[in-house]
Amino acid sequence: MTFRVPVAAVVAALLIASIGSAQVCDESVIFVTHPGTIVLHHNQTLFNCCAWIDFEIIQEGSSIEIWEHEEFLAAPCDCLCCFDVSVTIGGLTPGAYFVSIWKTSDFGGTEFVGEWIVGVGGTSPPALTAAYLPCAETSIEEGASWGAIKALYRP
Repeated sequence: MTFRVPVAAVVAALLIASIGSAQVCDESVIFVTHPGTIVLHHNQTLFNCCAWIDFEIIQEGSSIEIWEHEEFLAAPCDCLCCFDVSVTIGGLTPGAYFVSIWKTSDFGGTEFVGEWIVGVGGTSPPALTAAYLPCAETSIEEGASWGAIKALYRP
């Protein structure tokens, strides 16, 4: 016996299944400058809920590449969540910097977020910090997935 499923039915089922497993993110990139320092705020960027975000910053002259790598201690969850990412780069000389942002994942490949020209004035000692937080409410809805619960309480 052979079953035939219309392609539209399969696509509709996949879309409905994916809606329940991902937050809707309102992604934005904001730069704030201080003397000799660029602070990047990459707000509401989409990653796997169980990921921790590793950063790589590559500076060559006036070009700065910021790579956000999705990493896992175990396996990824079956959900996607919004994260707020911030990176601070200090010790820059005054001038214009071409800043590009990339996201990578073993499962999602490489995504180019964009590039910007950021002007820096003044000086500061060298510094580099990076942090991320999941964008989740602190209350847990009934029927929440285990991945969403872990994302709320991840260090």
